[in-house]
Amino acid sequence: MEEQLTARPAAGGSVGPAGQTGSAERTAPSAEGSAPSSALSGGPSSAAPATAVLARQAEAASPVPGPPGQASHGTSLLGAPPAVAARPGRLLALGERAGVLARRLGARPRFDLCLVVVLMGVAIALRWRTIATSYWGDEAIAIGIATHSIGSLPHYLVNDGSPPLYYVVLHYWMDVFGRSEVATHALSLIPAVMAVPASWWAGNRLFGHWAARAAAAMVATCAYLDYYATETRMYSWLVMTAIVALTFFVLAVRGEGRRYWVGATVLMATILYLQYWGLYVLAATSLVGAVAGLRARDRRLVRSTVLYFAACAAAFAPWAPQFVRQLTSTGAPWAPKPTLLDLIGDVFNAVASAGWAGPLVALVVAVRAAHLRGRARRATGGTYGGPARWWHPGPVPSALALASAVPLTTIVVAWFAGQIVNSWNPRYLGIAVVPALLALAGGLAAARRGFAALVLAVCTVTATAVPLLVDRQLTVTTAKSNVAEMLQRLHPLLHPGALVISTEVTNMPVIALDLGPGYRYASPLGLLRDPLVVNWTDLPTRLQAVSAQSNLEPLLNSLPAGGQVLMVNPTAWGGQETPARYLGPVKAEGVAANQVVVGDPRLAKVAYQGVSRYSNPLYPMTATLFVKVAGRRSH
Repeated sequence: MEEQLTARPAAGGSVGPAGQTGSAERTAPSAEGSAPSSALSGGPSSAAPATAVLARQAEAASPVPGPPGQASHGTSLLGAPPAVAARPGRLLALGERAGVLARRLGARPRFDLCLVVVLMGVAIALRWRTIATSYWGDEAIAIGIATHSIGSLPHYLVNDGSPPLYYVVLHYWMDVFGRSEVATHALSLIPAVMAVPASWWAGNRLFGHWAARAAAAMVATCAYLDYYATETRMYSWLVMTAIVALTFFVLAVRGEGRRYWVGATVLMATILYLQYWGLYVLAATSLVGAVAGLRARDRRLVRSTVLYFAACAAAFAPWAPQFVRQLTSTGAPWAPKPTLLDLIGDVFNAVASAGWAGPLVALVVAVRAAHLRGRARRATGGTYGGPARWWHPGPVPSALALASAVPLTTIVVAWFAGQIVNSWNPRYLGIAVVPALLALAGGLAAARRGFAALVLAVCTVTATAVPLLVDRQLTVTTAKSNVAEMLQRLHPLLHPGALVISTEVTNMPVIALDLGPGYRYASPLGLLRDPLVVNWTDLPTRLQAVSAQSNLEPLLNSLPAGGQVLMVNPTAWGGQETPARYLGPVKAEGVAANQVVVGDPRLAKVAYQGVSRYSNPLYPMTATLFVKVAGRRSH
């Protein structure tokens, strides 16, 4: 069946006398297979497989004598009644009919266009549901940076630890469409939907029609994109760009033309300016291209790979000084060192997980490679010198091998780098995990029973989106943070000029963004001049050097009688994997800030707002409102 669908008759067919199969018999009938009557009339030959004989028995109008060793007139070869023996034949016939139907549908004019349009509609339906979800901390930080002028972005980004491209795009996008949740989330929804036709084009260009259709279906329902399609961050843009960049790179290595090297270089430079995990992708592509060239003894390929790497490095050079400063002083101090378990399958959050895709791709590719090696050994009469090793001379690797090697190498490089610098986070894995679905589709399409395997893979990926549709305990508007809902309930009680204190330094941007101007914002670092941004430069060290009591008590003393203090706390101070070097100072100063406010006898508690009963945010917070009842602290 799969041979007809993929137009590759040899994929599951005969590889030699010892490896002949039923599918090979269908695609290339032998002299015996072309004359079934001789086999059923008691002739000396019985070379046809038992399943084929049973299928012919099931289709026969009346029982006839079988070949030697097969009972006739009501008894099957295995001694079972004809109705039982015919079941394998019926299943085979059903599979053949399904294959023929799928082939006919696939051959219809504009079938792929209609399929892609439908899948884009499915992607929109899955991802539109959370387009109005309230912001959480990272989104607020991105908006806070992008609200500043273009010329000042490098200054704020040095303190944040990110490259500039996404913030430049977000800046101009908000100038046109505003900075509401729907407006900024739409910027991320666009590439999440466009990744569907991009994956179809990539799969079709690399592996054929059925792989393209499966890749588009898996990307349309991928849980990673379902989640990050409505987050004001660069992740969906990274995924779409990485899909196209990987395809251009594979085509370039395969010798499809210089234009693909140019395209791969431009797209790789774009990724570098979107997110620093692009450096891992650049390392992976350069390593894979160089190994492929050395293995094939192709000097032109090695030279092209070196030029590709040099061109990408030159494109990134203007930003390199800023990157070095970020690497040494900001980075991601909250990121833990990844374990082997993280490498195998890291969950993204409560409703989105695609960490299994990487190992699944590796498994599929390994099985496929073993099948091809075994077929090559049989085709050469057993003279094939054992399993191939990458350093043995040979042709340029296949598109499947290249498309598999780049994402897997990216993850491995990132894992090893995470042991040295704080850079590992599950949300960054999309740059490798989602493009790996191309290799998954290509490997399954080329495998035996490929059509059934593709259907199973699509259903498996689609199942990861089920929690987004059926989890009614997850209130959509507070799926990530309950700050907006919490402050909306407290806002009628707040007076202009109230002092708002975030006991955790990095939570202030989302509080200030949802509450708006007209208030004074402070943290354990003291009064904040620009509450919409976080200065990550040596943050743990700076927190160890400050005193929350020294910074907050003067602000409380300056409040007149009747003045208000709104204190916002996280419900937890970090995860189990958060490095102690970061978590320790953050928690210590947060607790100290609570002691300063709660321990002040001049402040009376008047309101409290926690997590709503039907809300289940990933980053929950609570807020307590105090009113100053006396002008001075009594000593």
